[in-house]
Parts: sequence; C-alpha cells; structure tokens
Amino acid sequence: MLSRFRNHKNKRKGGYFLKNGAVVLEQLIHSFNGNCNPIRMYFGKELKKATNNYNWDRMTHENWNFQLYKGVHDDYEILVKKFEGDSNRCMDPLELITNEAAIASNMSKQKNVLKLLGCCLETELPTLVYEFPAKGILSHHIYRGSQLLPWQTKLKIAVEVPDAVAYLHYGTRKRFIHRHIKTEHIFLDQDYVAKLYEFQTPVPIPCGETHVDAKVFGAPHHFAPQLKISGVL
Repeated sequence: MLSRFRNHKNKRKGGYFLKNGAVVLEQLIHSFNGNCNPIRMYFGKELKKATNNYNWDRMTHENWNFQLYKGVHDDYEILVKKFEGDSNRCMDPLELITNEAAIASNMSKQKNVLKLLGCCLETELPTLVYEFPAKGILSHHIYRGSQLLPWQTKLKIAVEVPDAVAYLHYGTRKRFIHRHIKTEHIFLDQDYVAKLYEFQTPVPIPCGETHVDAKVFGAPHHFAPQLKISGVL
C-alpha cells in the first residue's frame, strides 16, 4: 500500500488525496509498522459509476456515520462504504476511518472477515470498498427475515465469528479489542459464511500489557457489565 501512495501522489491534484493518504499511512505505521496486505486504489469517478452516483436504491444499510452501497465494478459486485462527517461526535471521523482501513487491510486474509478490496482517497473522507456479501447482514435475517436461519447455519455462525475475533486478538502484530461486535456488524456470504467487519473503533492493548483503559463505546447491552464499571478492556 505504501508504494501505491507514492506512485500516485504526484498524479492527483486534489488536496483530499494527499491529506487522507498521509493520515492512512500514519495509522499503518503506528499500528503495524507500515505493513498491510495489498489493496486497490479506486478513483472517485469509478465508485460513482459503480453505485449509479450513490443512488438511494443501491443503498443496503445506513449507520450513524456511513452508508453502504451495492456497486458493480469490472463486472464484479462490490460493497462501497461512504462516510459522512459528524461534527456532533467527540471522535474524529478521519481517525476512525483510517483505523478501520489499517486494521481491515491486515485482517483481510482471515476467512471470517469481510475482505477490504481497496479505498478511494479522493473523497472528502476516504471511501472503503469491500467484497460484496451476497446474503447481507446477519441482523436482517434475525429481525426482518420471513424465514429463520436453519439451526446448523446458526451454529456455524456462532463458531465462525469467534474465529475472526481470535484473529483480531492474536493474528496481527498487536492485540486489538473490537469493542463493537453486534449482529449489524456481521455479514453473510453466498454460502452463509460469517464475515466480521466494522473496524472503526478497535483499540490495541500495548505490548507487554494485559489490558488497556479505554472509553466505553456502543450500547450498554453490547459489552460486559464490568467494562461499564471499570472502563478496562
């Protein structure tokens, strides 16, 4: 990824590209000594075309600071994550996005993590591109689906999600705590294989330490009660 930024920095005149690229590189160096799995650099016009200019009928999900769009690029379906700045939040949106880009790129080889294909740095906030999960979001199957998932599928998902979490804890150079695992952050592919995503808010446990003091994030029913009391991960 580092070489991709160097090769393009003189070809893009937009200030967003240089600003976003610098912050992503800084996060990669801080978290993983600059290492990551290769990802593709997308042009803004490519993603507009892929999503029909981010048409509302391509939107598959919306959250507090992003929208997800189904797109088609080079005859392949993709999931485009378009972020919106939120001045009412205490967290810097660019910091959250670059944290996700750094962590997702280092986890993309794990079979139960939604694969980050690439990103676009030309937009005001970086836009991320993921593989497209054909069966959608797990929460939709639980709360909106007309048919319940078969028991064997549920059991398989219950095994696969912890596999992804274990990789987040032990599979990278640093031990990260996700902090925001819920059914909305788990996708299912064509074969109902679980894919964990949403890596804006994971925090690393410092090397040699057993815990980290961190701000409690998310709804109270998504984390252990002792975390609410102590703030220790």
